[in-house]
Amino acid sequence: MKALSEMTGTELESLLAKLKEELEEAEEEKMYVLGQTGIHLPGATVRKYEAEISELKQRIAEVEEMLRAKKE
Repeated sequence: MKALSEMTGTELESLLAKLKEELEEAEEEKMYVLGQTGIHLPGATVRKYEAEISELKQRIAEVEEMLRAKKE
């Protein structure tokens, strides 16, 4: 994958849309899995979801920042 600085505005917008979709899916999956009653889940499962969501949010912020910089 190309570095963000090498991507065009269109490529960045496409990547941003993909990352937002992945974030939405990860949040939905987390709510589904953690929302089940009667099932004990290890703390590592919760941390896995939190780490994945946090990483996606960070990447989204980076792409949004690069898009802003390219538009200036």
